[in-house]
Amino acid sequence: MKCKVVASLFALVAPAAFALQQQPAPRGAFLGAGESAGMSSMWFWAGLYVVAGLVFGALAAHRALQTGNRALAWFGVGFLLTLPGYLYLLTRPKQKMDAPAGVPPGVRRIAATSSPEPCPGCGAMNHPAAAQCIGCGGKLTPRFVSEAQRAGGAR
Repeated sequence: MKCKVVASLFALVAPAAFALQQQPAPRGAFLGAGESAGMSSMWFWAGLYVVAGLVFGALAAHRALQTGNRALAWFGVGFLLTLPGYLYLLTRPKQKMDAPAGVPPGVRRIAATSSPEPCPGCGAMNHPAAAQCIGCGGKLTPRFVSEAQRAGGAR
C-alpha cells in the first residue's frame, strides 16, 4: 500500500517537475515562429519607398536652392512624391534672386575674404586690413578698412 501511495504521488509530481525544466517555445512572427522566416514584401517596399523618398527629397532641395525656391518645402514634395515631385520641380521657372552670387533670400551675408599678404620685414602672412604684423609686430599699411573697424568693434 505504501508503494502505491508513493507511486501515485510521484505520478502527480513528476509531470509538474518535468514541465518546469522545459523552455517555452517562442510565439509570434517577430521571434521567427511564423511560417515564413523572411521579411514580408510590405516591409521591403515600404523601406524602398523611404530610401527613394530621401534621395529624391535631397535632390529636390538641392535643385530648389539653385533656382531660388524654398528648399524645405521642396524636400517634402520630393520625399512624398519621389520622382514625379522632382520632375515637377524641374519644370518650375527659376525665381528671381536679388542676393549676390546666387545665394537665395533669407541666407545671411557671406563674409568677403581676401588673400593674405606677406610682411615686408619678416615674410609672415597677414590679413590685408592688418595694421601690425602678427609675426614680428612691425607696422603695416592696411590695403582697406576691415569690416570690424567699420562696425566700430576694433581700432
